[in-house]
Amino acid sequence: MGQALLKRGWKGDGKCCLCGVLETINHLLFECVLAKWIWAVIKEVFYARDIPNSVQEMSEGWLWGNGPLPTRNIMFFFAGFAWTLWVTRNKMAIEKCYPKAPTNILYDALSLLQRWSLLLKVIDKEKVDQANVMLLRWIRNFEPSLVMPTDIVDI
Repeated sequence: MGQALLKRGWKGDGKCCLCGVLETINHLLFECVLAKWIWAVIKEVFYARDIPNSVQEMSEGWLWGNGPLPTRNIMFFFAGFAWTLWVTRNKMAIEKCYPKAPTNILYDALSLLQRWSLLLKVIDKEKVDQANVMLLRWIRNFEPSLVMPTDIVDI
């Protein structure tokens, strides 16, 4: 992304507006703090053993049946979450509009998936609806920590 834009003569710095590191597809979808948070939620909600850390791991693992859902449902969810991360990134980088909470990104993705699910076969739509319910339940029970972790202790 930022890396590709720099190759095309873009005048920006090509860095992630959250992390400050060179922005790549892997960074946007797997390495950025926002993407890592979303993957952690997915891991928790679907009791996944592990989560992919790159496009290569996604294509070599989860897309070969090693994920928590059938492969075609994983593709559907991945497309929705990838698109939501991309749109969120553009809003942050171009419009300087940051999400108020990371759960907003999950809501945006689920809203998108709900609209897209009308195009699915009935059996796939049912699986997607079940997964959406699980994610919504998680979001509703999510309580962000108000205490910042620190290494400072009282002596």
